[in-house]
Amino acid sequence: TVEEPTPEPRLDDCERMGTLFGMLNKCLRGLGFSHMLFGDKIVEPVVVLFFWLLLWFLGIQALGLVATLCIIIIYIQK
Repeated sequence: TVEEPTPEPRLDDCERMGTLFGMLNKCLRGLGFSHMLFGDKIVEPVVVLFFWLLLWFLGIQALGLVATLCIIIIYIQK
């Protein structure tokens, strides 16, 4: 007999992102926020909220610097 492959268990946000960010992400998703697509990456609502807070506190120059560093780190890891 041929056994059917079992589907991989889907990771919870808390397991995937850590407890604090996972819980914040769950709450934001429950409130109706959705994820965004950035190229081939999925940007979770907690990350979008974090960048908006950076923009509010630090201004556009600091947000641009942080965004540039994040993009560089992502592409270095590939």
